[in-house]
Amino acid sequence: MAAPAPGPARLIERVRRWSGQGEPRRRQLVVSGALLLGVLLVTPVGLPRPAALVHLFVLLVVLGLSLRFRVGALAVGALLLAGAHLRVDMIGVGVSDVLDTTQRAIGVLQQGGNPYLLGTPGTLPDSPPFPYGPLALLWYVPVAEPRMLELSISLGLLAVLALRGRLIGLAIFALAPPLLLTASDGSNDHSAGLLLLVGLLVARRSPDWGMVLLAAAVAFKPYALAWLVPMVAWAGLSALPPFLVMSVAVWGPAVVLWGERAILDSISRAETLHTAGYYSLGQAVEGLTGRSWEPALFNRLRLGLGAAVAGLSLLWVRSYPGMVIAGVFIYLVTLFAGYWSTFAYLTAILPTLCWYIDEWLGLARARVRWPSDPVGRLTAAVDRRWPVVQ
Repeated sequence: MAAPAPGPARLIERVRRWSGQGEPRRRQLVVSGALLLGVLLVTPVGLPRPAALVHLFVLLVVLGLSLRFRVGALAVGALLLAGAHLRVDMIGVGVSDVLDTTQRAIGVLQQGGNPYLLGTPGTLPDSPPFPYGPLALLWYVPVAEPRMLELSISLGLLAVLALRGRLIGLAIFALAPPLLLTASDGSNDHSAGLLLLVGLLVARRSPDWGMVLLAAAVAFKPYALAWLVPMVAWAGLSALPPFLVMSVAVWGPAVVLWGERAILDSISRAETLHTAGYYSLGQAVEGLTGRSWEPALFNRLRLGLGAAVAGLSLLWVRSYPGMVIAGVFIYLVTLFAGYWSTFAYLTAILPTLCWYIDEWLGLARARVRWPSDPVGRLTAAVDRRWPVVQ
């Protein structure tokens, strides 16, 4: 009688058998894969934070259980708890001046001044300029602590993804390091990511209203403009007027009150703030060549490459997933092929990618189903009322 295979070989053989034993085993394999992904994401590098170690051990235990038992709900709970706890644990760790600058601009606005003159000799000259859209001012006016709003949005998106039960997207959103840090560091990219996600979700069922919401996202943070050309390629030129109408409605009063020159100048001044390449093609080239380069060269390059990718998207975007992915490519090229960028920009696209990645990988049917499947029933009701545009 042959001796049993050693532990690792036996595990590999068991995984192979699972993959061929129908939907239940395939769902169990997805659970294990998502937990393994979570373990890899939460594993500390350098000096570990105690909270990260605790959740690493918890995820390892649940991963071990998943190899023998059906633990889909337990996996969702472990990932949800880890993501929420680690976000709270990271409060005060990162530092970004985006929300501080926004609050200063709101203060200038409330005093009757021009927020787009922030950082000039006449208005708080020591402050960075305000390079965001007018909706960013309205978004934070009612909020006493903008950092807590960003944290709440991050936790809310995490909870919704957990309820959907699609584990690969949940694992990435729960534990991706950029999301943990930017949830409370003073960035505004969680709000931008929420607006973009909602706009793209609505566009799948109503391109016209999706264009309206995309215009709102651009009026919050202009980098959402990356999805305009792909959405026109997918939905047709008939979807462009709603975008233009909404853009005029939001930007028009700002132009009348503060002047287009002040707005464009504020965005331009923000481009020249950074004198060292960071998280960008510029930093990579300087590191490889050992010499300094002119920042304006890379800034022109990123705009040219972004425009080229946008033009190409007109030729090949024919589906909704193609539109979303084309926008992601334009976004990444435009923001990271310049001289200065930041990992925080990934925060804006990760909610959308995490929402769809299980579906794009063909794993949507492997989602965790709650008793009576309220998520499935809600999705079916929405599909009947607002069918997906083909």
